[in-house]
Amino acid sequence: MQVSIPPKVRVVLYVATALGTPVIAYLLAKDYIGSLEVALWSGEVAVINVLAALNVQKNDGASN
Repeated sequence: MQVSIPPKVRVVLYVATALGTPVIAYLLAKDYIGSLEVALWSGEVAVINVLAALNVQKNDGASN
């Protein structure tokens, strides 16, 4: 299944997730945010990971 989000938008989402995760960890360690915000971020990361998985090209000639 292919999701029709433009590649440039997907790259921005992937980079934002990669850079945002350590920021979220830091903010939690400093008690600037709580577990609810971390749970919300975790949900966002899960959605982005599913998006990435859905856009993996299946190779028809694979021997798997």
